[in-house]
Amino acid sequence: MFRISKKLSTNISITVAYIFMAACLFAAFIMPPLVEMLINLPDNIGMRSEITNGGRVLVLVMAYLMLLTLVFADVLMIILLMRVRKGLVFTPKSISCIRGISWCCFFICLVFAVLGIYFQLSFILAFFALFLGISLRVVKNVIEEASEIKSENDLTV
Repeated sequence: MFRISKKLSTNISITVAYIFMAACLFAAFIMPPLVEMLINLPDNIGMRSEITNGGRVLVLVMAYLMLLTLVFADVLMIILLMRVRKGLVFTPKSISCIRGISWCCFFICLVFAVLGIYFQLSFILAFFALFLGISLRVVKNVIEEASEIKSENDLTV
């Protein structure tokens, strides 16, 4: 199996995180036409044809809230990756980054649930965001426990 070094893997992840940040910032400028295009897509299920102007504003606000949350989660991800690069994984700061990313997933789950009023597929995406948030909480708890064990071992030496 093809293996790459830990340093290269971290650098690739940081690069992809920065590319994602640039894509989010670009999406912020073209969000209104993107939302309008999404609303106008033909659909056999859902209530998209019945979206009022107030509903269009709601969808646009939810899209921007989701985008802001994604940018915040991406910033936390970049901070976490920088700490991984320095070998500072089992620290309270790294744990709080993972905690913040998981809360972002829960918030995105809520946004998708609200968008489920107009787009039934959003309920499925809300479920996936919820699952990802729960998974990150488990990872956070494992790393937190490992951090405590590491600090106990550091004290005994």
